[in-house]
Amino acid sequence: MAQISQSCAVLVFSSVLASCLTGCASAHGPRQADDGATTAMWSRVGELRPGAHIAVATTSAPSRPRVFVSVDASQVTVVSLEGPSLPPAAIDALRDMATRHPEYFTAMQGLNSFEQGGVRLGQEGLFVDGRRIAALDQVVETLPRASVREIRGPVVARGSVLGTIAGAWLGFSEGVVPGLGGVDPGAAWAFLAGSVTLGGWLGHHWTQHTEDDVVYRAP
Repeated sequence: MAQISQSCAVLVFSSVLASCLTGCASAHGPRQADDGATTAMWSRVGELRPGAHIAVATTSAPSRPRVFVSVDASQVTVVSLEGPSLPPAAIDALRDMATRHPEYFTAMQGLNSFEQGGVRLGQEGLFVDGRRIAALDQVVETLPRASVREIRGPVVARGSVLGTIAGAWLGFSEGVVPGLGGVDPGAAWAFLAGSVTLGGWLGHHWTQHTEDDVVYRAP
């Protein structure tokens, strides 16, 4: 009975460890590219999260900072916050809309307008407290895929070797417990091997992080 209780405790601890480590691995976005062929894949743009800060270079303009909204097979929609007349309230509202409600920008292609905290955006333009401060196309840009030369943004870099080793060591430290507690040797070795493997995998993912890099580059 004691062995069963101990095994259950180990399994519970394993679940807690896995949850903690996977919770820390919060890097999201396209993976770091291995070669130019990878960065030529337009589908990588779709792996960006709405609201991500990116830089876009087109065939007619150098790289400019933008906020990512959405993408499909033929175009990408972004928000420009560069306008010198944009007050902080407008910038915050636009960022929040792009992050939490990217569908608003698709709906704006019709007659819809959306308001948040005194900031209203629609076909008639961008309004703050009822005053028009910018045209819609000065704030929201829909860029044809053929015009996009390069997009840079948050890319998930690979986990570190040190993180993999540390995770494997934690897995080993946990995996030896059943054997020391008198569990059947076959089961103990299997648990140890699984713990080391799982720990190394989680350690690798735990140390993943995002860095600014090429998301897409036209071939």
